[in-house]
Amino acid sequence: MLHAIAQHPEVAYRAGLASALLSIYAFWPYIRDILTNQTRPERASWLIWALLSAVSLLSQLYEGADRSLGFAAIQTAGTIIICGLTFWKTTQLRFKTEDSQVLTATAVGIWLWAEMESAAYSLFVTITMSMMGGLLTMKKAFLDPRSETWATWAAFFVSALLAVVAVGRVDWLLLAYPLYVMALSGGVMLCMAAGQLVQRRSPAPGAPEHRQHLTLSVMSFQRPGSPSASE
Repeated sequence: MLHAIAQHPEVAYRAGLASALLSIYAFWPYIRDILTNQTRPERASWLIWALLSAVSLLSQLYEGADRSLGFAAIQTAGTIIICGLTFWKTTQLRFKTEDSQVLTATAVGIWLWAEMESAAYSLFVTITMSMMGGLLTMKKAFLDPRSETWATWAAFFVSALLAVVAVGRVDWLLLAYPLYVMALSGGVMLCMAAGQLVQRRSPAPGAPEHRQHLTLSVMSFQRPGSPSASE
C-alpha cells in the first residue's frame, strides 16, 4: 500500500516540492550560526561537499531525474555558499594532514569520475568520496557537539526522506544520493548526541586535558575578541 501511495503522481510531486523547500530552509540555521560564531564547520568536509555535490547533480541530470532534481540542485547551491563562508571565517588556510589526505583522495575521485563513462560508477565514487568528508564532520561533531547545528542536520534528514518518496519508484541510481544524505545527516546527529552524553558524564569537561583532544581543523576558527580553541 505504501508503495502504491509513493507511486501516485500527486504524492511524488508534493514530496519533491516539500523536499526542495525544506532543503532551502536547512541551510539557513547553519549560515546564521556561522555568522554568529556558534557553528564552526569542518572546512575540508564542506570543500569536498561543494565539489562533489556538483558532480552528483550532473550525474542525476544524465540519468534523467525530474522531481528529485530540485533536491540535488538546492543542496549544491547551499553547500557552495557554506563552503565560502567557512573559508571567510577561518583564520588560516592550512589543512591538517588528515584533511589533506581526504582532499587528495577526493581529487582522485573527481578524476575517476571524469574518466568513467558509466553514470552509476561515477555516482558511486562521488558518494564514497563525500562520505569520507562526512566522517571528518562526524568526528568533530562527537568531540565538539556544540560546533554543529542540530536543526540543519535534522532538516537535511527529513528533506532527503521526502526526496526518496519523490522518486516514486525503485531506481537505485536516483535513490542513491538522497539515501546517502539520510545516512550522513543521521550519522552527524548521532555523533552530536553521543558527544553530548560523553561530555555530561565527564567530571571536568572544561579542563585542559579535555580541550587538548579537540585537535580538528576547527582550531583555525577564532571568534572575534576571544582566544582560539587551541589556546
